Amino acid sequence: MCPIDDGVIKYDRSQFEKSPPLELGEYENLEKWRKTLFQIQLIGEYLPEKIGYGNLSQKMDYSKFIKSGVAQFVITGTQTGGHPELNGNLYTRVLDYDLEEQKIKVMGPLEASSEALTHAAIYQSSPLIGAVFHIHSKSIWKGMIRENYLATSEDIPYGTKEMANAVEKAIQGLTTGSLVMKGHEDGVIAFGKNLNEAGKEVLKIYDKFGG
Repeated sequence: MCPIDDGVIKYDRSQFEKSPPLELGEYENLEKWRKTLFQIQLIGEYLPEKIGYGNLSQKMDYSKFIKSGVAQFVITGTQTGGHPELNGNLYTRVLDYDLEEQKIKVMGPLEASSEALTHAAIYQSSPLIGAVFHIHSKSIWKGMIRENYLATSEDIPYGTKEMANAVEKAIQGLTTGSLVMKGHEDGVIAFGKNLNEAGKEVLKIYDKFGG
């Protein structure tokens, strides 16, 4: 059973610019990790609702499209969790954002994941963070709460300005680690200076608590 509003985009979608598919070089390395996490069901789709869960991103330099004062990144598109593999039609670019206004400028073939605001907050918390993985697992989520891992409050829902602010505050000063979102059932975030660091953080909690 999926959380009631999982997968619903809550940020301002007015700055979405539809474009052709992304080039392979923009997402190729990110896709390798996504395949791994999909295979162990940390990314997927809730049935029978067919609502996707899990999203990954990697910091990128998209200044050729727009110069921005914030970190830019490539991210899995909205409702792509159920696909075993993603191609350039299913990734998208986050070029700019305003966390307080909940506005995100996205350019790609589809809109960004509903958790894009949280990814943005994590990149904003440290210039050294280069990858963010958001996974779903009941056993990992419960285990991390039970063992008092870094967490956001249970009264903060996913995809909101409040969640973005809470995550940014929680990981301040860190460049690698994991965090459990108490107010987002099954939701866990891992981050690192690069893709391999973020991926290893996920596998570490997967090995400890199971999928």
